[in-house]
Amino acid sequence: MMKVIGLTGSAGTGKTSVARHLKMLGAEVIEADEIARQLTAPGEPLLKKIAAAFGPDLILPGGVLDRAKLRQLIFSDEAARKKLDEITHPPIIAAIEKRLAELRRRPVPPQVVVVEAPLLFETGLDRLVDEVWVVIAEPEAVVRRLVARDRIPPEQAQAMIAAQMPQAEKMRRANRVIDNSAGFQHTRNQVEYFYKQVLAAQGEKEK
Repeated sequence: MMKVIGLTGSAGTGKTSVARHLKMLGAEVIEADEIARQLTAPGEPLLKKIAAAFGPDLILPGGVLDRAKLRQLIFSDEAARKKLDEITHPPIIAAIEKRLAELRRRPVPPQVVVVEAPLLFETGLDRLVDEVWVVIAEPEAVVRRLVARDRIPPEQAQAMIAAQMPQAEKMRRANRVIDNSAGFQHTRNQVEYFYKQVLAAQGEKEK
């Protein structure tokens, strides 16, 4: 029986690193951000809808989406962010549902599938999973990571964090919480412990 884990956390908490480690441990990983990139590739209908809604200056030469400019827009304008969500969330969710259905139809489905999604709760994707893991980190560390990763000023990093569901609320709704505030070895230990628990429970169900 296939177990579906929803993996989420605020921007900069390190959920992508956690997802990468889960993949190394043997989980099948579906990344919502990667699906979004595929759906907004040059020539894709979703990219055309975004350009129609927000203007052609969001499209770089070669038909590529200017993600930095779009990010700056949506985190400074709540109405723009809501409009973008209305355009992008339905096709992304549909693509994830399709991928999960394909995995379930395999002759031997994977034991564990991880759906990594920054907006797991906000988009209702949590209804598709069996349990939710939330990655957390100290706010100061999160801001530093966002500034370094996205090359943005601290103010914009703070705006990105403020636009998302509070970390405390995600923790309240989680089945398991992974603290990525310390070194990643500490994080890996937590991930491996939880993953072994899931595999053990799967083994019990299959007896």
